[in-house]
Amino acid sequence: TSSVHILKFSFVFRALPAEMTSKFTDNPFKPSSAVTTITDVFPSDGPISTLPPELIVGIFQAYSACDDSPWRLACVCMRWREIALRSSFLWRHMRLTCGEITDRYVTRWSVPGVGKTILTVGRAQVCAEKEELDQAILRSGSSPLDIDVIFSWRTDFESPSYQLLAQDLLSSIFERKDICSRIEQLAFTLTHSSLDPSTFPIPNSLPNLKALEWVSHNPLWAPSFRRLLPECKKLASLHLSFPVLSSLSDVDMWRNVHSLVIHGSGHFNFSLGARDLDSVIPACPSLKELKVTPFVAWPRESTPPITCRQLRILKLCCEARHLQRIRAPLLTALDVYELSSSSHQRTEDISLDFPDLETLVVQSPDPRWIFKFNFTKLKSLGVIIAHESTLMKRVGTKVTVWENIFRPDGFPTVKNARFEAVGRTSLFMAALASVPNSERIEIIPDTFQDPEFGLQLVRQLYAPGTVSMCGKASHIQFGNRWCCFGVQRTSFEPSLRALVAIRQGWPTPLQSLRVYWTMGIEPTEYV
Repeated sequence: TSSVHILKFSFVFRALPAEMTSKFTDNPFKPSSAVTTITDVFPSDGPISTLPPELIVGIFQAYSACDDSPWRLACVCMRWREIALRSSFLWRHMRLTCGEITDRYVTRWSVPGVGKTILTVGRAQVCAEKEELDQAILRSGSSPLDIDVIFSWRTDFESPSYQLLAQDLLSSIFERKDICSRIEQLAFTLTHSSLDPSTFPIPNSLPNLKALEWVSHNPLWAPSFRRLLPECKKLASLHLSFPVLSSLSDVDMWRNVHSLVIHGSGHFNFSLGARDLDSVIPACPSLKELKVTPFVAWPRESTPPITCRQLRILKLCCEARHLQRIRAPLLTALDVYELSSSSHQRTEDISLDFPDLETLVVQSPDPRWIFKFNFTKLKSLGVIIAHESTLMKRVGTKVTVWENIFRPDGFPTVKNARFEAVGRTSLFMAALASVPNSERIEIIPDTFQDPEFGLQLVRQLYAPGTVSMCGKASHIQFGNRWCCFGVQRTSFEPSLRALVAIRQGWPTPLQSLRVYWTMGIEPTEYV
């Protein structure tokens, strides 16, 4: 299994000389504009030379789960390079594009025997010319293929040379039956592109296609995919834009779909998107995962009751009262984005039946409805309270009424909790009291509301009489990469150190206390 491979990788990694491990540890996932020369490798000596090839291949299989270039494996030593080039599964990921590559995540490699620099984005080989694509296909051997086609907006995308190059690349893939039969994952991104689909070879069949991501705002591509998709009998995962969904809503292709992700477009009529979902979702009896863009409110008032017997993961945007239109007895993860609460929505009018729910994330101006239900298996809870003015108008005008949103010991089974709202100590203390057994806690305040919020909250966490407050939490985080603490660091750190010192004497001591001081900067660890 992959976990066994990772353990083996860790054991071998510790036995490598420092000059070899630096090839991995020096920010392996950080792109660089510099060119890494593959000829700069070390000879096969030391403990690494005693490992059998099958164990090294096992390490490569574990490493391939990371989104990083397989060329990095070829940098360790000559023997690894030879085995990596013979391991065709490492080279199954390809990205087809045209023209100059400006992606900031590109990594450049200089390889012996290749006349130009090889580019990779994550684990995918970048193929901007037919020769590069042919070499990538050759390295992939007979392995199943994961192909990402990106023809996005460029200043020269309407030029004949761009059109011919794009056509040449697609022909190298889709006009070869042996290649089409190996494609298991295909991503097609055609944003802001006027490429004429009639000039491009779209295959009549991809017999082993399991996952398709199709992002296009050009309706001219719809007929090609309407013809192709019903023939993809193994297709189980779809990631589509709403214009594409609209063109496919009446196609008989949904029976085997297990995962459906729908996102929006700024130029699309979202009421039509909701209507398409009304017809598509009942046609997916095997659906286990459904994620819908927050720009489309679904389900809605006119949505008929829908039963999804296999559904496990659900992410959508709607009023809470419309959730009861979906019957999903096996649902384990629910993510709800409630832009606004209807003036006639009442908590007592909401009735949900998700007995196996383990993960709940709610973004709402008034999330009090979640406390009506007894989620006996809930392990992870995230509550984001938006639109303070709306909430204060509905709940009251005094600060003390914020505590009424959360109920003490409301979620005793929760182990991971995340709360995001305006920075009011009373609100967050009430929130923390609702998850008394949580082991991991994230507190993300809008500190612009109250600059002293952080000081008040931290002092409350270790003040006399609050020993039971988050007493089982071993990991606490304040802020995140996008919402940092606005208090002065010099005045805040003494309270943090006091919190750590006191909590270390509790039955469950702190293992991690992180604070994000500056937006976009890594946090400071105080344990």
